[in-house]
Amino acid sequence: MSRLFIAGEVFHGAGSLSELANIKGKKAVIVTGGSSMRKSGTLDKAITYLTEAGIETQIFEGVEEDPSSATCMKGAEIMKTFEPDWVIGLGGCSAIDAAKIMWVFYEYPDADFDAMIKPFMVPVLRNKAKFIAIPSTSGTGTETTGLAVITDREKGVKYPIVSYELTPDIAIVDGEICASMPAHVTSQYRS
Repeated sequence: MSRLFIAGEVFHGAGSLSELANIKGKKAVIVTGGSSMRKSGTLDKAITYLTEAGIETQIFEGVEEDPSSATCMKGAEIMKTFEPDWVIGLGGCSAIDAAKIMWVFYEYPDADFDAMIKPFMVPVLRNKAKFIAIPSTSGTGTETTGLAVITDREKGVKYPIVSYELTPDIAIVDGEICASMPAHVTSQYRS
């Protein structure tokens, strides 16, 4: 017998980003990549919905393609200071993957990255925060799976980190966000 673990809740469809207004909590860190989510207005919409929910937000921007373990550690440091009860990965798979590993190091500052590259070695999460994934691209499935790909730049190696613990609590798959991206980056949304 096999078991399939996917995000606890999946909101799908145009305008589903508005589900952020229904989240219960106090603080959220939004992790995003370059500037596409800001330029498209998606980041501001997310902040507005979270504000409606009474949630204070902090932004970590600038996750690079093939996110590095160093970037993940920087994000975790911000989370340790801000103490969010929600971690939100917003954007492409790199932003979401980095947010997942930031979340691990927020909850376990002394976690061993090298130990986590072995399958299912991520410690039990959700002691401090839950996770929301909001993709802007199509194809990787990171918004509903327990996988993150992180690059160790010093070693020049990409590591797949695999654990059910990394499965998002909520996935918001809003076609309007994907439609804001160039056609070569994501599938075009049609209403």
